[in-house]
This record gives sequence, structure tokens and C-alpha cells, in this order.
Amino acid sequence: MTYNDLLKHLFSIKNPKFADFSKTLSNSNYKVIGVKNPELRTIIKEHKSDTELKPEDFVLGEYLEVDFIYFGLSLSRLKTTDEQLRFLKDKIHLAKSWAITDCVATFVKKTTFEQFWLFFVNTNNSKHTYERRMAYILALKQYRDKRILDVLSYIKTNEEYMVMMAEAWLLSVIALSFEDEIFEYLSNSNDITLKRKTISKICDSFRFTNESKERFKMLRK
Repeated sequence: MTYNDLLKHLFSIKNPKFADFSKTLSNSNYKVIGVKNPELRTIIKEHKSDTELKPEDFVLGEYLEVDFIYFGLSLSRLKTTDEQLRFLKDKIHLAKSWAITDCVATFVKKTTFEQFWLFFVNTNNSKHTYERRMAYILALKQYRDKRILDVLSYIKTNEEYMVMMAEAWLLSVIALSFEDEIFEYLSNSNDITLKRKTISKICDSFRFTNESKERFKMLRK
């Protein structure tokens, strides 16, 4: 399958109603063809070894589904975590939506804390929104390691919305393992929006007890 064949195939299986729905959620200027993630993942799986479908032939920044396949296919073809993280460091700034960063994270192999941390500190000050978001998405997998609390000193106030939402998501997940530390962090935070979003995520999660939820709700006052 060539890149042009891929485009023809995507349009042949499109769902206009799903395209309209996805467009409203993508928070981007991407055009949305209307192909669901399971179908995109099937394409990636089936063409993982297809030498005719070359990532360098992809035209990026136009269609959400094309960029999804580009990142998923490229990551699935790399043999080691280090190779994958180097690829993300070089290319993830090309992503234009949370739908790319959040979904392609599932293609990243098991990452040690040391590997993750190197990626995180090297991208934390990036000028690219979705490169910074990618770092926080990868951090989600490290929530049981106490060293993840070092992330707290890197979180910035008044961040771009898509990065701030990833920060809030991460804080809520870290709280599963280190509730007292996150409670103290939020107690001292001056970023009202980040605090409220984190508490909302905690309260919406079935993984916290009602007692914990009530505790965090008190911080809203």
C-alpha cells in the first residue's frame, strides 16, 4: 500500500457523522475524515511491515487520521524504547491535537523511569504545546514510582490549556499513590484552574474513595 492508496482507503471507509463528532473534540485545525481509532490501529498493525507504506511519504498536518497513522506506524516499527523516545523528541512537535499525543502513547514500549525522565526534562520547556503535553502523558505510566513527585517542581502556572489539562490529569493519577503529597501540593498552589481541574478529575474517578474525594473537595473553598 502506498500513501495515496492509504488516503483512498481512509476515504472509502469514512463515517461522516463520526467525522463531525470527532472534529468538535479534536481541538485543532485538522480535517477529520471520520475513521475510528480501532480501524486506524488495524491499518497500522496490518502494514507494520509494509515497506511500500513509507512514513516519509506522508503529508502531515492536514488530516487527523493520517497523522495518527504516521506516528503509530513509525513507533510500531522501532525496536527499542530509546529509539521510540528519540523519534518522539524529534517529531512529536508536528502533532496538532491531544488526540495524537494521548493515543499514540499506547504505542510506546515499557519505559523505565530514567528513560521517561530524560525525555521529560528535555521537553518540559519546549515551545511546542503538544511536545510538552506528550511528556505529561508519558508520565502517567510512572505514577507508582515515588520519584514522579519530582515532576511537581516542573509544573508551571498559567500553562496553555492542553498542557494544563495534562498536568491536572497527571496530578490526579499520582494522587492514587501519593495522596497526601498531591493534597499538600494543591493546597499551596496558586493556579486556581489547575487546582479545580485536578479536583474534578479526582472526583470523577472511581479509583478514589468517597472520603478522599470529600477531602479534595474542601480545597475548592
